[in-house]
Amino acid sequence: MENTCPGSNSKKLLLLQGDLNLAHGRTGNNLIEFLHALQIARDMDYQLAITSNSWVFELLHKMWFNSIHDDDWAAKFEKAFCIKIFQPDESTKGWDRVPHGLNLNPNNSVIVSKYLFNYESELPLDQYIASQSRFIQMLFRHYNTAPDDMCSGINAIFGEERSNVRYSVLHNRHLEGAPGIRLMQRMSRGSGCHPTAALEMHPEYIKSILGPIGMLDHPIVLITDGQDPAVAQRLLEDPEIGPMLSVMPQSASWIGGDLTAAIMSDVFIGNPASSFSGFIAKARIAMGFGNNHLFRAKVSTGVGKPEWVTTCGDAQADPVAGDEDDIGKGVVHLRQEYIRQYVLICYQNFSLSSRRCITASFC
Repeated sequence: MENTCPGSNSKKLLLLQGDLNLAHGRTGNNLIEFLHALQIARDMDYQLAITSNSWVFELLHKMWFNSIHDDDWAAKFEKAFCIKIFQPDESTKGWDRVPHGLNLNPNNSVIVSKYLFNYESELPLDQYIASQSRFIQMLFRHYNTAPDDMCSGINAIFGEERSNVRYSVLHNRHLEGAPGIRLMQRMSRGSGCHPTAALEMHPEYIKSILGPIGMLDHPIVLITDGQDPAVAQRLLEDPEIGPMLSVMPQSASWIGGDLTAAIMSDVFIGNPASSFSGFIAKARIAMGFGNNHLFRAKVSTGVGKPEWVTTCGDAQADPVAGDEDDIGKGVVHLRQEYIRQYVLICYQNFSLSSRRCITASFC
């Protein structure tokens, strides 16, 4: 049978190596870098490969392809993604290492992973979405239940009720204070979203999303980096949100558990400046889940009080200027290229002909 994996004929090898300390950014960035690596391999006809001690191995093995019943995880992983696994000292003789040119050294893990993060495919957006969605679905068909359980967060909050409960997740990332504010301001200029609302998550902001869809009467789970305790305090003190709010317990909070709890929620409210929120949104869309809220702005409709709307897909609206709402004048405009580069939350505004759902029984 003919090998249909990318790179089978070109002999160009994209090898991901180096530990997590040498990759660009944190977990959210690294997950997106892996997805982009898969995309580049298909776009450019490269053979994608990782070393068994690489940041990719370290990142993915904690969450996927490593349950106690997956003794043949390596073979499954290679087959699922058309990836080759090299040993650290294994020769790549006979392969043309890429990327090269433009001062890109294929042996420099930091430069290569940053290149992956910023990669923009030239595929039409609907095809790109479908391609990325297939990769994400494949990961979650092989989610870990042991030794690290991807469902631990859901189990800790809801226990036996986990399969029947309707709930919302708030992902609060403060992003190290001032750097996070600067990043959100950059997001605001590019997307029209509010420059601080997703960082601060005031009760009014949360209720503007959950109230109209009837989710204030259902559990709300806060996943936080803990850098701004005032966020949780404000929400707990709110008479409507407080009684329904649970903060993910520290004992159950880890990357995989938080990720799954957010992905499986009925409503997700995240931070567009966080690549971790971005990956959650992409994964939810890949599984056919709507109600993903990251890009929001307060706009004047000309009647009554200003309203919170999404700046991704809503009708054109003039942002409200003010001390906290000064996101510039003029029509809210979301550049497709900007969203493609960061989190592609505009997934939710595309009606794909075949929205695929995960086939495995999940949590």
